[in-house]
Parts: sequence; structure tokens; C-alpha cells
Amino acid sequence: MSSMLHDIRKEGIERMWNSSKSVLVSSICTKIVIGIVIIVTATSPYLVRSYVAYAMKDPEIITPLIMTIIACAIPGLIALFSLDKLLTNIKMKEVFIEKNVRHLRVISWCSFAVSIVSLVSGFYYLPFLIISVAAAFFGLILRVVKNVIEQAVIIKNENDFTI
Repeated sequence: MSSMLHDIRKEGIERMWNSSKSVLVSSICTKIVIGIVIIVTATSPYLVRSYVAYAMKDPEIITPLIMTIIACAIPGLIALFSLDKLLTNIKMKEVFIEKNVRHLRVISWCSFAVSIVSLVSGFYYLPFLIISVAAAFFGLILRVVKNVIEQAVIIKNENDFTI
């Protein structure tokens, strides 16, 4: 009886949630984050001044903080737009294609760019060093995923030519 109830519950959950809904949620979240990054970047002068006043930091840090936010927002937005295109391809059931390899490559290089900007910014504000390490680690993981997908594309293309 318990096993049958478990199977019914599992079947109901699978019917409610599937991979296409997951991709849809990811796509929506990506668009929301794009909006947030644009808003935060546009309001960064106000936000940074408020933060510096509230945290009683040296006002000389305002300009470098704003520059760091903008310098990280540019590759961040490029990565988010590439992620959105990647998710669009996945929604259309186009997973193992060269375009997705390019999108993963762009996202990984954007992560490394954020890592470098954060590393340099860590010299005037230490918390950026944590962001630098995290962005570099994320970029490295994406490179591995990109290499796996790239090999899958090669295998798929070879199989497509085989009768």
C-alpha cells in the first residue's frame, strides 16, 4: 500500500514538474536578473554613496566602487544574454549544437573577466577577492561543461553522418 501511494505521489510530482517547466523557470529568472543588473548598474552612484555613508567608509572609495560595478556589469550582462540564448535553444530541444558551445564559452570568459576586475578591485576593497575566486571557479566549471558539450556535439555530428 505504501509503495503504491509513493508511486502515485511520484507520478503526480512528475506530471506537475518536468524539464520544460524547469527551463521556463530558468529563462524567467534569467530575465529578472538581467533587469536587476541593469537597475543596480544604473542606480549604482546612489547605491554606493548610500552604502559608504551607512557603513562609514572612506568617501574616496565611491568612484572605484562605481567603476567596479560597471566593469563587472558589462561582462555580467553579456553572460546573462548568452545564458538566455542558451536556454532558448534548450527550450527548442536544440541541446548538442555548436551555438550552445559558443554560448558556454562566452559565459565562461565573462566569468573570468569579472574575476580579473574583482581581483584588481580587491586591492582597495578586500571583499572583492571573494568574488574574484568565486567567479574564477565558476568560469573553470563552465569551461569543463563547455568541453563536455563540445565533445557531445562532435559525437552527435559523427552519428548524424553515419547510416
